[in-house]
Amino acid sequence: MKKIFLIIVVSLFSTQLVLSQENKKDTNYKPEKNSFTVSLLLGRGVYLDSGSGRSISPNTVNGTAPFYRTLDNNNNSLANMVGLEGKYFLSSKMAVSLTGGVTYRNTPEQINIPGVVGTNGEVLVPAYNAVVGEDDIDVHIAPGVQWYFELKRPRLLPYVGVSLPLDYSRSSVFDPTIDPDRINYGIRHVELFGVGVQGIAGLDYYLTDDLFIGFDVKPVTFNYLLNNKKPRPGALGRKAENYTFSFFSQYVFKIGFRLN
Repeated sequence: MKKIFLIIVVSLFSTQLVLSQENKKDTNYKPEKNSFTVSLLLGRGVYLDSGSGRSISPNTVNGTAPFYRTLDNNNNSLANMVGLEGKYFLSSKMAVSLTGGVTYRNTPEQINIPGVVGTNGEVLVPAYNAVVGEDDIDVHIAPGVQWYFELKRPRLLPYVGVSLPLDYSRSSVFDPTIDPDRINYGIRHVELFGVGVQGIAGLDYYLTDDLFIGFDVKPVTFNYLLNNKKPRPGALGRKAENYTFSFFSQYVFKIGFRLN
C-alpha cells in the first residue's frame, strides 16, 4: 500500500511539473489575501495515549500518566497519514490554520455461551467466550497562525508561527461475561484531556501555482495532559497529570493544494 501511495505521489508531481514547464508565462506562486490551501500531513501521529480501558480492572486502578505518541522519537514514517491542515490567508504574509484528525473505533459486546460436556467428559458443544465491547475516540485539533517571509526565489515560502494543540481521548470497555462466580461491575472508562502551545517553523515549495510540498518542525512545544480512570460506575476516578517540554520533536512532510 505504501509503494502504491508513493507511486501515485511521484506520478502526480511529474505530471504537474511537465504542465508547468509547458506554461511559459509568468506565474504568481505566492498565495495572496483570501487564498485557501489544504495539505495532507505525513509523519508521526499526534494523538494522546495512556492505555485502553482494558488496562484497568474493576478492583485495581493503576496510576499511569498520559503521554503524547507524538513525542516517541523512535517511531516515524513518511507514508503515515496523520491528518489534514487547512490555511486561510488574511494577507500574503499572514495565514490562520487548522490542523486535526479524528479516529473512532467500536466493538459491540456479545455475551458468553457455556459449553456442554458429556458424561464421559467429552466436549459436545464448545464454550464461546464473551466479546468484550469497546468504544474508543481520539480527537486532535490545533488552531494556529503563521507569518510568511519574502525571498528572491518565488517558489520558496518560509514561515514561522504558533499553534494551540487541543486533545481529547476516551476509551470505554464492557465485559458482558455471565458467570455465577463473578460480579459484573459494568463499564470501565479512561478519559484524557490535553492542551498546549507550540512554535512552528517551516517551508513550502510550490511546484506549480496550485500544487506544493512542504516541511515543518516544532522547535519548542509545551503540553499539559490529564487522564481520569474509572473502574466501575459510581466509583471515584484516579487522576494523573503530565507536563512535557519538547524541542524539535515533531517533523511533518506536507503535500498541499491551493484551492483559489
